Amino acid sequence: MPFSRSAPRRWPLTLVGLFLAALVVFGLGIQEPTGLTGKDEFFLGLRTPMEMMEKDAWLVPVLNDQPRLKKPPMLYWLGRASFETFGPSLPAARGITVLFAALLVAATAALGRRLAGSAGAGLWAALLLFTVLGLASESRRFMLDVPTASLSTLSFLFLVRWKDDRRARDLTLAAVLLAAGFLLKGPIVAVVCGAGVLGLLLSGQWPLADLWRRKFSVAGALGLFLALALPWFIYVRLRYPEAAAAELQEELEARQLFTPSPQTLLAALQIVMPWSFVLLALAWRLRREAGPARTLLLWAGLTVLPFCFIHTFDRYLVGSLVPFALILGFALDRGERFPAWALRLGAALVLLVAGVFAAFAFWFHLGGWGWLLPPLALVLWAAARAEPRWLAGAMALLWMTFFGLFFPHLQINAVPEPVRALAADRPVLMFDGPQPAMLPILLGRALSHTDTLQPRHLAPPRLLVFVRAEDEARLQEQARALGATLRPLGGYQALASRGSGVRFTRDGAGKAEWREALRSRSLQPLESTIRYLEVAAPATAGANSDAKTEAAR
Repeated sequence: MPFSRSAPRRWPLTLVGLFLAALVVFGLGIQEPTGLTGKDEFFLGLRTPMEMMEKDAWLVPVLNDQPRLKKPPMLYWLGRASFETFGPSLPAARGITVLFAALLVAATAALGRRLAGSAGAGLWAALLLFTVLGLASESRRFMLDVPTASLSTLSFLFLVRWKDDRRARDLTLAAVLLAAGFLLKGPIVAVVCGAGVLGLLLSGQWPLADLWRRKFSVAGALGLFLALALPWFIYVRLRYPEAAAAELQEELEARQLFTPSPQTLLAALQIVMPWSFVLLALAWRLRREAGPARTLLLWAGLTVLPFCFIHTFDRYLVGSLVPFALILGFALDRGERFPAWALRLGAALVLLVAGVFAAFAFWFHLGGWGWLLPPLALVLWAAARAEPRWLAGAMALLWMTFFGLFFPHLQINAVPEPVRALAADRPVLMFDGPQPAMLPILLGRALSHTDTLQPRHLAPPRLLVFVRAEDEARLQEQARALGATLRPLGGYQALASRGSGVRFTRDGAGKAEWREALRSRSLQPLESTIRYLEVAAPATAGANSDAKTEAAR
């Protein structure tokens, strides 16, 4: 049944319903320590708010006893506030991202109603966000990308409301939300909002003359944005000039500005699976249309374009999912026929990926693969029928099941209970890994980390040191140089995250190890070995000079 714009009384309830549904769908499984994660989450995101609590730091985040200046502070402020309220835990951290994902869904529906002139287009677009790989995966991790995309989208929504209704409060809210996003991830927050404004201007949906007539209002909003966004950066630049300059230089080098990055286009298609090929077909079909279609196409293209000239990761493009979903929703609402080949090809890729994971779990006796069978069968049936609405429902069920119920059964980053109990009441040092990845959040403590031992690292009594087997010789060499003796206590094997969420085999595992694992139906050849040691004799060499250095600091 079409959802008409002429039902304003029901529309707020619809937005609330979408928001609550998103909380349930994206919140499933976030409490699992063996769920999807990555080094940016377990090493940086989760540990920073806990160390802020331990050091009683609010204004400037800290990590590993150093100011955390690489990223702005907003996510860590929110993380500490949540930990202070609910205690350090995975739901307390990841629940923040889930909330932002739910806001993104509701904002997308509201934008569709405004930009396409149809509540149905907005409703379909919001529902399709439940079906795409990018949001299904990134909404479950305590990271910057979904909150940044959400705030940028909300800022654009209030700008569109200001364009239509001329209410000053909408422009004020747009400036405040954009400033909050700037304090999350810096200038990248302007991509979704700025691309949306450019799309409206270039398509003629927002006459430039109208914007110019309101230039003083725009200047006031810009002033408010700068007043909210810049003080923290100015303070950090004045308080830590050398560290701030070094971090900025490192970030610029890492991003490789103005270096062509063609893989960005593949990343954009990957995050919107299974609709990648449908989008390409629709973009070609709608390319000469004016009005909302042109606005949405321009908006989508402009959200991807900046990342074609910097080193990027797939998750940076999460904001692009909003115009992508709106293009699909716009087409569905007006009865556009989706090409059967595009629907089936996209579904086939998803079936292949999810099927490989299910087969992996089955072969290695990991459990959980049975959860995937009903949604996989439903996706296969919907793809055979080439019916987009049925495929959307099947995909939403599949991603929710895959990430919320199945993935934790792979036992990636699992920490044995005896190891957790051993570390519960002892000081812990993680050496150059860091592993065990989830031990800090499981214990509710940031835990120390280093890749270069100093006497102060080994000073705490009853210290427990964790290290990967391949790094143990280097650890022992550094300990001997300090006059310390480390006594092995034990170890365990597990699949362990290495950087991204789906790289979980040990360093050096190649074809031979995979063949052996498949032959024996044992994961042992692919698992990392984590050892734990205790200090048998404390560090002495250089201890006095190290203490003097610390005092000087």
